[in-house]
Formats: sequence, C-alpha cells, structure tokens
Amino acid sequence: MKKILFILPLLLLFTMCRSTKTSTSAKEVSEVHYRDDFKAAPATEKAAVLKELKATAEKYTVLVFTQNFKGEKVTVSNATKKLYSDYVISNLKTGIAGKTRIDNTVDTKVYDNLTKKEITLLAKDAANYKFVYLMKNIGGETTFTITYSNTLRPLE
Repeated sequence: MKKILFILPLLLLFTMCRSTKTSTSAKEVSEVHYRDDFKAAPATEKAAVLKELKATAEKYTVLVFTQNFKGEKVTVSNATKKLYSDYVISNLKTGIAGKTRIDNTVDTKVYDNLTKKEITLLAKDAANYKFVYLMKNIGGETTFTITYSNTLRPLE
C-alpha cells in the first residue's frame, strides 16, 4: 500500500510533465550583418545581374548563396509561392553558389534540407537593401550568416 501511495504521485508528475516542441528563433540559426564596405562589382556587371534576374524594380532583392554549400537542396519560398529550389554548390574560386530574386515586400523563408534549418528574411530588412548574401557556417555557433548590402560583390 505504501508503494502505491509513493508511485502514484510520481506517475502523476511524469504524466503532467510532457516535452514541448520548441521552435528555433532566427537568432539561434543565423548571424546578421549590414555592410557595404567590401569590393564592389563593376556597374555593368551589377546591371547585367539585375536584368538577368528581372530584379530592377524596387520591390525585388537579389538573394546570393555564397560559401560552404556542398550540394544540399535549398528551398526559398514566401507566403504565396516557392521561389527557388535547387541543389546548391559553392564555387571554390568565386565563393558564389547561386542567386535568385525575392520579393522584399513579404517575409521570405530559406530552408536547408541538410541541416533541417529554416531562416526567415524579414521584409523590413530586405526592403532596405538590394542584395542579401547567405553563407553557411560550418562548425560555427550559428548555421547561417546573412549579410544585407546595397553593394554587389564580384560574382566571377
């Protein structure tokens, strides 16, 4: 009888304490920088990239995948549709893996299938910058480094 009285509160305690699913915040997954102080690509290359991606309008921002992508599937989407889905591989010479156009009037989600991490590029940040650079941090404290800029780095 004493054992039952001892075990019953323990069982009640364990059934009341359940694990909850915690979501990872953007601060845990990414490190954010705002910079324009690096070497810029020539104006002709910038114009060509914007024209190629049809991103010359104010409502568009160019998302550039940079270093440490090893061929994993990356999906970029916003509230209305999927914008980009590809297996991204970084070029060892240039450090560029790929680029796509995003709509900077809505939040954009980037999902990395290898790490199973998702980050959100906020519309309020993306609207102020023409280029967003996304780099993977291998072995770092955060999974990604996001750099917002109005300067296009040389892509070739």
